[in-house]
Amino acid sequence: MFIEFIATTLEDALLIEQSGADRIELVSALTEGGLTPSHSLIEAVVNRVSIPVNVMVRPHSQSFCYSHDDFSIMKNDIKIIRSLGANGVVLGVLNENHEVNQHMLEELLRECNGIEVTFHRAIDCTISPVQAAKTLAQYKEITTILTSGGNNEFSSRLQTIQKMKTVCKHISILVGSGLNTSNILSVHSTVQTGYYHFGTAVRKNHSLIEGIHLEKAKEMVQILKDEERKSV
Repeated sequence: MFIEFIATTLEDALLIEQSGADRIELVSALTEGGLTPSHSLIEAVVNRVSIPVNVMVRPHSQSFCYSHDDFSIMKNDIKIIRSLGANGVVLGVLNENHEVNQHMLEELLRECNGIEVTFHRAIDCTISPVQAAKTLAQYKEITTILTSGGNNEFSSRLQTIQKMKTVCKHISILVGSGLNTSNILSVHSTVQTGYYHFGTAVRKNHSLIEGIHLEKAKEMVQILKDEERKSV
């Protein structure tokens, strides 16, 4: 089992490490789905925790189609994130046809040399997440896809995730969105990816703007690690 929690502050990050989670996704503006955090916050978190920190590279929440100026900012952010010692970046780029923008992606991947790359939930906004996953599988630099299996109803999304698994080759499928203590074991029994991503489920009052709730975070880790031990 691999467990990732979202942090928006240094305090979040410290609590996530204390909870026993495996990795932090560091973002700002969680109410907008997560944007690039400040460079000072990235530096502080990387220097204070020992677990891996993957940093969101997303200049705005208007869409996943980016202008030339947006693109330049993203490339420069990746350079800075690498220099600050982060484990990886979390990014996603689409074209106007709601497909992976391969030209833009390839340029961004060249900036990511030596760090992990997660393609984020932009994939859920594509025409076919399965076809998009197949496209991403061409790139050895991409280590993870964060997905909810699209935007259909829950059981259909789980089926899509299963199909994505079959085409992803070396890429880990990190399942996120709507996961909580009540449904995570059911989801795991269906998709069996072993990689799970949590946001509001481990925050105070399940709020996008409140901080990590340490006991909820520990409980989620305990549930998944106990399940892992049963299967060994």
